[in-house]
Amino acid sequence: MGNIQWVYGFEPKTLSDDWKEKVRSLFLQETGERYTLESISNLPIPQWSGNMLLLDNDRYPHPESLLGLMWALPHEEHGVRIAAFVIDSNHQSAGWGGKAWDHLVEIALSAGKTTIQLEVKAENIRAQNFYTARNLKVVQHLSNYYASGLGYMMKGPI
Repeated sequence: MGNIQWVYGFEPKTLSDDWKEKVRSLFLQETGERYTLESISNLPIPQWSGNMLLLDNDRYPHPESLLGLMWALPHEEHGVRIAAFVIDSNHQSAGWGGKAWDHLVEIALSAGKTTIQLEVKAENIRAQNFYTARNLKVVQHLSNYYASGLGYMMKGPI
């Protein structure tokens, strides 16, 4: 399928409603999490090179070109927090997640960051395995974080 690549992403609040709708549907489809266009707009994601969109350039600029995203932000003095990370199931296990992760690590290290933190659903074993392979560990159980059930905070060194 097409000419796919990660590109620098934008602040969620700057996306058109059509693009926010695509983000909303991608999360619903892949994670079961329900977002509104307003909740996407209100994510505290700054404009910086740690944000990426996975696009099929053959379908761009149509919102259907969006195949995944990683939204991260500087967190605490020495950390980075991944606020949103999702890839369309048709493009998982193809190395796209690893490429986004490696890019974020490079950007974070160049900014003097030393840790990465994120939240993940307890039932999402595949994602937990991905993060565990990258030195993250469960540091907290999150009882009411996800509407659908238990979540974990995972954190580790870059």
